[in-house]
Amino acid sequence: MHQVILLFGRLLEWFYRYTGDYGAAIVCLTVVVKLCLLPLYIRQRKGMETKQAGAGSCLLLLLTLPVLTGLYRTVLAGTGASVGSRLCPWAVSLLARDPFGILPALSAVVQIIPQIYPWLTFFRKLELPKVSGGMLVSSAVMTFLICLPLPAAVSLYYLTSGVFTAVEQALYNGIRAYRLRGV
Repeated sequence: MHQVILLFGRLLEWFYRYTGDYGAAIVCLTVVVKLCLLPLYIRQRKGMETKQAGAGSCLLLLLTLPVLTGLYRTVLAGTGASVGSRLCPWAVSLLARDPFGILPALSAVVQIIPQIYPWLTFFRKLELPKVSGGMLVSSAVMTFLICLPLPAAVSLYYLTSGVFTAVEQALYNGIRAYRLRGV
C-alpha cells in the first residue's frame, strides 16, 4: 500500500505542477486512474450482458479498493492539499470537509445519472435493467451521507469519478443503441 501512496503522491504533485491547483490535480489523477481501469469496467459490463460476470467483477473490486485507499491516504497525507482550490472556492482546505455540502450533493446527483439511462428513449432498445425510484433516492442519499464527512478532496475525487462513469456509460450504451438501430 505504501508504494501505491507514493505513486499517487508523485502523480498528484506532477499534475499540480502543470495545473497550479490541487483540485485540478485531483481531477486529472482521477481521470488517469479511471482510464487505466476502463478496460476492466468494459470487460465486466460485457460479462454482465452475457451473464458471465463472475470473477471479473471480483477482480475489479480487488483492484479498485487499493486505488481508492491509496488516493484517500495520499490526500490525507496533505501533499499540498491543505490549501483550497479554484474548483471549489467555498472550501477553505481540501483536507477539511465541504462546509456547505455542495460536493457531496453534486456527487449524489452524478451517481444516479447512469441509473436513469434505462428510462431514456434512445437507450430503450437495449432493455437495460431499471432501478426503482426508491433505489434511486436511497442511492443518492447514501452517496451524500458517505461524502459529507469526508475531506473535500475525497468528495472531489468521488464527483469526478461519477462524472467519468456517467459519460463512459452513456458512450458505451450510445454506441450499442446506435448499432441496434442500424440493424
